Amino acid sequence: MKKIYCLMASLLMFINIAFAQITISGKVFDKVTKEPLAGVTIVIPNTQIGITTNGNGQFTISNEQPFDSIEVRYIGYKAEGCKVEQGKNLNIALAPTPTNMQEVVVTASRDAQTRSDVPLAISKISATTINDTKPTLIAELINKVSGVAMLNLNNEQHGMAIRQPMGTSNYYLYMEDGIPMRPMGVFNHNALIEMNIFAISNIEVVKGPASSLYGPEAVGGAINFITQKPTAVLTAKVGVQVDNFGYKRVQYGAGGLITKKLGFYVGGFYAQQRNGWMTNSDYDKNSINGRLDYDLTKKTKLILAGSFNDYYSHTGGSVDSVAFYSRNYVSSTDFTYRKVKSIRTRFSVEHKWNENNNTTLHLFYRDNSIGQNPAYSIRWTTGKPTATGQVNVNSLTSKGFILQHAADIKPIRTKIIAGVSLDNSPTT
Repeated sequence: MKKIYCLMASLLMFINIAFAQITISGKVFDKVTKEPLAGVTIVIPNTQIGITTNGNGQFTISNEQPFDSIEVRYIGYKAEGCKVEQGKNLNIALAPTPTNMQEVVVTASRDAQTRSDVPLAISKISATTINDTKPTLIAELINKVSGVAMLNLNNEQHGMAIRQPMGTSNYYLYMEDGIPMRPMGVFNHNALIEMNIFAISNIEVVKGPASSLYGPEAVGGAINFITQKPTAVLTAKVGVQVDNFGYKRVQYGAGGLITKKLGFYVGGFYAQQRNGWMTNSDYDKNSINGRLDYDLTKKTKLILAGSFNDYYSHTGGSVDSVAFYSRNYVSSTDFTYRKVKSIRTRFSVEHKWNENNNTTLHLFYRDNSIGQNPAYSIRWTTGKPTATGQVNVNSLTSKGFILQHAADIKPIRTKIIAGVSLDNSPTT
């Protein structure tokens, strides 16, 4: 009989312990972009129990003793205290702090680091800044960085100056998620026409001589556009903009995690200018970006991303001197244009071997074309209604890969990055 009582007592103790254990699950994401935040610290107050979120911002934390709240902490974001309830999943949105010198950045080396560990003059335009600016043009964002001037040459045509005189020189490297938008040796100062402003999560600008570490294309500076990841929760947004100068735009975005492993995001816009204050300045632009993320295993992530941009603009030329002095500010070159089309896709495999070693493989494809009959090449025949010009096209089709391995050597605070790339880009 004593043995039966002991067995029943042990069973009751086990049941009490099992029922006393509380388990809480949830997701943590950026309040502005809704992107999941990896590596966020979740702590049960007044205990030593803590855990960090995975690559999709997900976490599960438990304790044998009852608890009714958790603390959520992440560098660059405001700490949050959250009430919890057994069996109820949490969706926690962290707000970025206004100023922070320790933000995690995805650098052009395709490896996430805190700003204090990056030996470069690097500026970051955060998602909060982008959201507050509500930009019409990328120049409105880039010009917020000290030492940088992006020239607006009408209808998204532009030039760049990073700690140098303004101009259209080929001193700069433009990247999308760390992958150059153009191959080595092919530069166009209007290349950022091919960027979708409503697919950008944040922007990094590398200034000064250290940017040449990214190759001869970046001797004057490098700009890396980080595109929007799949959101941690299902989101959808639509916006419309109209002004009294003939500009119209429809913008949209949608995304989320379909399953615990699969997520997507699609964003873009269509813009149109008609009969604006500047003559012969009509233009159309259609931009779409899409991305799929899949967690193959806990250590391996697959990413499929692509972008499409279609742009056509009139490029009204200068006013005739006789017309100018008679206050007739109308350009006679109503037949000049710039036409841009681009398709970029990439398939990436990211594998984390352990805390100190990770490998990435990017397979990419680019099909870019910039055609124009530029106003600056038009020469009118004196006394006749005819002119000569120059129609030209710069186009390329690229295929290639970038394979990279990064290793942290903790005892001596050193990181080694090694890799190989192949870029096959015949051009015309």
